[in-house]
Amino acid sequence: MEVSINGVPYVPAGAVCSRIGIAITTHQRADVLKRALEQHMKHLPAGALVVVVDDGSKPAAVVPDGVQLLRHETSLGIVASKNASLSALMDAGCEHLFLWDDDAWPIADNWHLPYIESPEPHLAYQFLDLAGPRKINDMTVLYRDNKHIAYTGQRGVMLYYHRSAIEKVGGFDPVYGRGMYEHPDLALRIYNAGLTSWAFADVVGSEKLIHSMDEYEEGARSIPRPEREALDKKNAVIYGQRRDSGYTGYAEYKSQRDVVITTLLTSQTDPQRGTKMAAAPDMLTKWAASLRNCGRIALVDELQTAPADVELYRVPDVKMNVYYRRWLHIWQHLRDHPEYRFVWCTDGTDVEMLRAPWEEMKPGNVYVGSEPKTYADTWAKQNHPERIYQEFIEAHRNDVMLNAGLLGGTRADVMAFAHGIIRLYYRIESYRFWKKEQVGAAVGDMIAFGIVAKSFGDRIVTGPRIHTIFKSDGVGKEYAFWRHK
Repeated sequence: MEVSINGVPYVPAGAVCSRIGIAITTHQRADVLKRALEQHMKHLPAGALVVVVDDGSKPAAVVPDGVQLLRHETSLGIVASKNASLSALMDAGCEHLFLWDDDAWPIADNWHLPYIESPEPHLAYQFLDLAGPRKINDMTVLYRDNKHIAYTGQRGVMLYYHRSAIEKVGGFDPVYGRGMYEHPDLALRIYNAGLTSWAFADVVGSEKLIHSMDEYEEGARSIPRPEREALDKKNAVIYGQRRDSGYTGYAEYKSQRDVVITTLLTSQTDPQRGTKMAAAPDMLTKWAASLRNCGRIALVDELQTAPADVELYRVPDVKMNVYYRRWLHIWQHLRDHPEYRFVWCTDGTDVEMLRAPWEEMKPGNVYVGSEPKTYADTWAKQNHPERIYQEFIEAHRNDVMLNAGLLGGTRADVMAFAHGIIRLYYRIESYRFWKKEQVGAAVGDMIAFGIVAKSFGDRIVTGPRIHTIFKSDGVGKEYAFWRHK
């Protein structure tokens, strides 16, 4: 049933206002935050969600009842704080997202209406220049009508987003470190994706709705000037390159974590051993205990319990070679977990971490295991009879054999690698059905792993920094991230 009042469709207040989310970031400015919250409460849209993100203030920020407080124990900077704001509001289901600095606040009722009534999915409170006698002359007006005004740049005072824009291009890019240029970067990505009429726009008359301490040069900035200038110098280069190239990349805004994933698939026979492995929790004990500064993920089909701090994920019992099957389960798991940053996929029964690799890993590199032999190895040739594998072995007989027990990189790269192995497996099995492949099946994924690795070209990294010499009882442990027994 639809209800209208004076010709206007009626929607219950809760249904409208629960869609509005307000997030305020703060750092070491208790008095400023208190003043801002008092003003927000005076002009708060009924039922709106209010979140304060405290970026490591000491003492911790204090908020009134009804306001959610999220806190970073140590300061992570603007990018992380604004992304925490987005994450909180998006997770709460808000449709209209208002991200505020703690030194700005509304000064009129219904300040939010021009923003949410606009068809533009991104707008921001702007002021052309400082209100006092000092001028910075860093922006000009590009466009103005009776509802919108567009500029050549953007202030970060109050940023409005419809959730559809964030779903499309993500949030603030961590490439900007602690901050500076992160918000015009997001605005440009939204604009370059074809979602807004202008990159940097505001509603007309916003000066009657919002007060900014920055505009009036009231109080000290939350970031010391030397730090601000250093960040500005570094990030201006990144921003300039993206601005001129029309960059539209997605930036993950949810908190990311590094993980190590293993699989323990015991429901089907292991083709290399000729028997089923036992689903025993102690098989993963050394692996789990060795891991540092990361999540511990085990994908299992029969195992019921695991060592402490290991997250068990149940996967279906599939009649499929377990060495290929693991990559299917890994890919599906990564698909469902966009919060992962760097990922290692390792064997769980014969691999241990010797030192945490996370700080030395570089996006774009793909880290793999290897063996002290080449693809001319007799075992490889005898146990991988398919034509594709035999041709690869012959073409690369003098290349170092890679080992599928170690694979690391960004979530996206590991997903692409795993998917490449699965595509190769299903292609060969299709050939087998079509009678194009009439020999026996490979016992494992070792050659498939090598074929996919070759497709990554010079991005592949292996050697003594990555792992000890295979089956050497730890030769090279002084340097390596991993011991591969």
